[in-house]
Amino acid sequence: MGLSSYMGGRFFIYGKDDEDGQIDRRRTGQYEMGILQLSPLYWNFFARVSSVLQKTVMQLYLKEDYIMRKNLKIISALAASAIIIGAFAGCGGEKKDAPKAADAGNKTAVKLVVSSTERPIAWQDEDGKIQGFEYDIWQEVNKNLKDYTLDIKAVPPETQDVMMESGDAKVASGGYYRTPRREKDYIVPNTPIGASSVMIYVLKENQNKFSDLEDAVKNGKQVPNTPNGGIYKVLTDWNAAHDNLMKEIPIQDGLTVADRLQSLKTGQYDFMVYPDNFGVEETAKAMGIEIVTVGKPIKVYEIVVIVNKKEEKLAAEIDAALKKLTDDGTIARLSEKWYHRNLLDNLKELKK
Repeated sequence: MGLSSYMGGRFFIYGKDDEDGQIDRRRTGQYEMGILQLSPLYWNFFARVSSVLQKTVMQLYLKEDYIMRKNLKIISALAASAIIIGAFAGCGGEKKDAPKAADAGNKTAVKLVVSSTERPIAWQDEDGKIQGFEYDIWQEVNKNLKDYTLDIKAVPPETQDVMMESGDAKVASGGYYRTPRREKDYIVPNTPIGASSVMIYVLKENQNKFSDLEDAVKNGKQVPNTPNGGIYKVLTDWNAAHDNLMKEIPIQDGLTVADRLQSLKTGQYDFMVYPDNFGVEETAKAMGIEIVTVGKPIKVYEIVVIVNKKEEKLAAEIDAALKKLTDDGTIARLSEKWYHRNLLDNLKELKK
């Protein structure tokens, strides 16, 4: 199993990594069991019943992490059961919904899926309200599209993959890195929707203890990371470029963000390395732990959106809208709202 994390009272499961080492939250047990090879007909049914399954799954997410790990197979089984039920219920041959004209201005309505569990990127609360950084951006994008209107749905991350691969959804976002795999499978607009910076985190009381990662490695003890995970790859690459300063990269499976923060609080470890766009500060605040970042980002990634390969015109309109929202400061403003800083600032380092 990949990395799971706790944010704002919810647990999230991070699956296996893609070839660029990103923590790919879309890949879970369902994907590895080959369920994605089933007919898109059944995935349409799965998308319809996912709102029911989601409540059951989220109840499991709310349990303690050790229960979460034990119930991962149950979660996968629930999703698989929905497919089996769909296979029997869908024998009549329900057709995939085609894009349809929206009422306002004869715009074409297309389905966009955001995550229902990844706070503060995008999530859906118990009352069904969708909110978050990327959701707010999509609301603004919708206002700037000429020929389309986005029908925004929130679904679990693994279901996003399913709906994009089946063609049920035409657009998706959820903290995606720009990778060769995504650029092969989808259209990835040039303009990013956000940025992810891999940072060093320490307790506020230790903010002057280290100046950068090299200093921290030499003089402190690092919180372990998931073996072969995205952070592990970042650290492996950094280590290779620094004469293997780390004799070994500390690893441990199953650590949540809360576990990592708690180990800083108790003094078991001195620093942790983690992406800054997955709510680590929010989790720390909820736990009553004051943390700060040290030094510059170790690695900066563009966060992008993906569009169905056949939807070139839609992708072009989305790209133009994102560029406008970047240029007029809207994305920066929304980043300040959700992260209390502009995530895009660190992209300047990436482009140097």
